[in-house]
Amino acid sequence: MIKGEKVRLDVHNILYSIYKFNRTLNNPKILKIIDKSKTKDISFINNVTLNSMRLQFHTLKIIQKYVKKKLRINEKILLISAITQIVFLGFKEYAVINCTVEIAKKLKIYHGLVNSVLKRISVDKSKLKKTKIKFDDLPNWFVKKTSYFSKFERNKFINNFHLEPDIHVVFKSTKKLNNFEKKIIKTSDVSGFLENKNNIKNINSFVEGDWWVQDFSSFFPLNNLTIENTHKSFLDACAAPGGKAFQILSKNNKILLNDKNLFRIKTLKKNLKRLKFNSKIVNEDFTKFPKSEKFDFIVLDAPCSAVGTIRKNPEIFFKSEAPDFDYLSNIQEKMLDKASLLLNNNGLILYMVCSFLEYETKVQIDKFLNKNSNFKLDNFKLIKNSEYSGLVKNNLMITLPDKILEKNIDGYFAAYLKKIR
Repeated sequence: MIKGEKVRLDVHNILYSIYKFNRTLNNPKILKIIDKSKTKDISFINNVTLNSMRLQFHTLKIIQKYVKKKLRINEKILLISAITQIVFLGFKEYAVINCTVEIAKKLKIYHGLVNSVLKRISVDKSKLKKTKIKFDDLPNWFVKKTSYFSKFERNKFINNFHLEPDIHVVFKSTKKLNNFEKKIIKTSDVSGFLENKNNIKNINSFVEGDWWVQDFSSFFPLNNLTIENTHKSFLDACAAPGGKAFQILSKNNKILLNDKNLFRIKTLKKNLKRLKFNSKIVNEDFTKFPKSEKFDFIVLDAPCSAVGTIRKNPEIFFKSEAPDFDYLSNIQEKMLDKASLLLNNNGLILYMVCSFLEYETKVQIDKFLNKNSNFKLDNFKLIKNSEYSGLVKNNLMITLPDKILEKNIDGYFAAYLKKIR
């Protein structure tokens, strides 16, 4: 086995597993491949795997120029990965081509074709790096679900969805932010973007538990909330990995944390320990949550298609199947119904999804309000940072994958629902 072949075969197996079996990046079978890798190879695997999925539509455009026959799954995935490395990541083409040809032989793929195509692409790589795609090149299910998009929104999405995410961090206090040892672009008095790429685990203040990573779009709704004296009991219905709960805990409020997924609860516990926060955790299906205890404030970050996090989770577009929207819509509706029963009068539900699709956002809110006359859409008060007012319209926060202060943020939706009787 030549140098670099093993790690590239691992990348291929991960991409194949995602495409063929519709797995996510945190699937145990994929994590097992990464866990078996050498430490120095893990960053390579993550870099090539993620960017191969982010740039798949660009590489497919390139493949169409050089290959006229219909490709089998293994052939297509192998070429997507190799082209990403040569054209977009700037890796040495001879190393990529040699390893890819050897992998093709092992997979019993026509390696002569792979060799020939990649050599021609290598010659043209500077020109091919400028390859553009159209909105209609995206998955059919996504194009249909966004048929209401304006031309401006379509262009904004095309220009942003494939970019690498930036790291936004939230501090326990303004003092912790002011003492931060790295350069930061502030987004509030307790948050900001890391100006440069850093391995966060090597930053001392992270180890000490001064802050956590949380996308700006996820952070924004709670940062604009004034906790009222009437809000004394809090519940986070789908808490892991914990970002929104940490915002509430950092303001010295108690909150009950629930999550259905035991694997995610492990992450939540690990994060709580590092941050030196204490909170009770329960492991319940929220739709079957006991009605014995009522709350003044419920955070409901419901399961969704997660298309807003497409930069972090590019497998959403790489999978061969679309999200199960009927299932997701049903579970969102059931969770909202349950939250309404657990809420005290004058209490608030913060409904959030990391999606911008109307099916999971405005439609879901309208449906809830139509059948719950004892609720109203509450005022989304912008108490700070009025420069972000464009994120809120008609008391709904909705963002596409976009930029704030020249840094990338996720697509997200948030609405406050108040129980009036």
